[in-house]
Amino acid sequence: MTSRITQEIRNNIFKHFNLSTMKRNFLFMSMLAVLFMAGCSQEEITPDGEDNGNGEANTSYMAVNLMSSDVTGTRAAAGYEDGSEAENDVEKVRFYFFTANGAVANVKLLNGSYVNFYDWEPTDADQTFPDGNGNDDIGSKLKATIVISTKDGDKLPQRIAAVLNPPRDDDGNVLLGNTSMSLTNLKAVAADYAATGLTTKGKFVMFNSVYGENSAEVCAVPIKSNHLQKTEALAKANPVTIYVERSVAKVSVALGSAVSAAGSDKLALKDKDGNDLKVPVGGEQVYLKLNGWSLTAETDEGRLVKAIDPAWTSSWWNGTHRSFWAINSEDAANDYNTYNNTINNAFSTSLYTNENALDYASSSINRTKVILKGTLCKADGTTPFTIIRHLGIYSADTYSTTESSNLPVLKASILNQLTAGGYTYYSGDNTTRTGLSASDLKIVIVGQATSEPSDGKARNCYVYAQLTDVAKAKKWYTSSNTAVTATVSSDVINGKLADKDIVDRALVWKSGMTYYYYEIIHHKEANQTNETATKGVVRNHIYKTTVTKIAGLGTPVYDPDQVIYPEKPDDNDHYIAAEIDILSWRIVENNYELKW
Repeated sequence: MTSRITQEIRNNIFKHFNLSTMKRNFLFMSMLAVLFMAGCSQEEITPDGEDNGNGEANTSYMAVNLMSSDVTGTRAAAGYEDGSEAENDVEKVRFYFFTANGAVANVKLLNGSYVNFYDWEPTDADQTFPDGNGNDDIGSKLKATIVISTKDGDKLPQRIAAVLNPPRDDDGNVLLGNTSMSLTNLKAVAADYAATGLTTKGKFVMFNSVYGENSAEVCAVPIKSNHLQKTEALAKANPVTIYVERSVAKVSVALGSAVSAAGSDKLALKDKDGNDLKVPVGGEQVYLKLNGWSLTAETDEGRLVKAIDPAWTSSWWNGTHRSFWAINSEDAANDYNTYNNTINNAFSTSLYTNENALDYASSSINRTKVILKGTLCKADGTTPFTIIRHLGIYSADTYSTTESSNLPVLKASILNQLTAGGYTYYSGDNTTRTGLSASDLKIVIVGQATSEPSDGKARNCYVYAQLTDVAKAKKWYTSSNTAVTATVSSDVINGKLADKDIVDRALVWKSGMTYYYYEIIHHKEANQTNETATKGVVRNHIYKTTVTKIAGLGTPVYDPDQVIYPEKPDDNDHYIAAEIDILSWRIVENNYELKW
């Protein structure tokens, strides 16, 4: 029986590709070699022939160098970083062969039929890893020798692509199947390449680097006539070079010196103007403890073959043997977190994520973000600090699981505003009546939207008051005068309490639960700010983010089991700042200030 992760990978692949019908938190390895060639003909090669049981065949040898590189000069100076051995390790390679136009070119007899792929498993001697001193251009190098067997009369392959560490089931079977696939077929394959099972040693999926040159896409590498030889020695002397890159990006989060206390102990919060953040009533200082981080709004799948627009003309998007931008999978969707789970990664860890780079003006996909989970606490560093904001005023309050005694300060403020608006209600009978009190109210969260706010306005973090079940069962009047016998239904009262034109929405940092977030910057010109910079994540990049400043209380969390669609409350003075360095495994490095 296959594991859950294996089944997930299989399902994701087969969602986009029907094999029977052929419908379809390191190092991004860099781009493919441009080796343009004249087409080769059967007559140009005189390989050995052999009888394979299916008629005469022509056997040729091909040597392939698989390399991760895209720069000249030292990698460190160029903003590149060697990956770990786990990120570079290759357990299996599937080579696909095509005609000049990307159609199937058969190279191997399998189960009585010819196919256009060749599976190869390297030995330790076949792979070299970076020396770690940053002085070479090559992240890793893998040398393969392939034996190609073509049926007499078939054309020789003219283009080649490589899938390194193709997803496999528990028995080692490649999930791409055992039938031929054209280049178009491969371009239709998508899966969650950031799944846990694909981000361990020997499992990182890689493919040919894809980029544009002279307004044309460079993807599968051309095979020249001298690349196919009748002996292994001659083939090794004339290798094909394929530049490859990982299918995922890598993100790390560090805390700068000004905010590091939030991760190790507690940070005395300030507002965005640099003043100590104290609750007005009582003047108590508010502290922040960060409990971990994660990625949110990640795409749930990426393409096997990177998609680009070769006509892109931006000065920054194209480099040697690679492109620095991409197009998302057509069926990609965003994944989000809850406060109670998944936002628990230590700041010393890195996460891998699928590509998320596209024209956001024409897509419903949201940008990938870093989210930080925190707790507002008192000076002892352990006692959670429940804080409310109503009518623009921040106050300390008390959270209780008993509805009638929960958040008395907030309830009193709500009742004062309701009364000031001319809405008074009394419970009782014709002899005794008692005014609506805090104990009659419960605090509820607003109805939850199921997506990020497109207008930038928060929708999910606010709360308001409603009658408790006990209070709803009471008889209600609009006057304390027992001579007034007309009653008012509990639904009417609840309607007034829920009307934000009558009673303002409130914010509650229940038991101090809060979060901060920022979008990942992919590219920023010298004249751009973090707000105007290009946001996104692209395969084979490392995004090293450093939080340099945190100000304000963050976005409140009232229900820790609700899905968080990142938002900032209106009229909020919170702030977070960070920097990102971008390396190309290429690193993207930026600093962020977080202000709320």
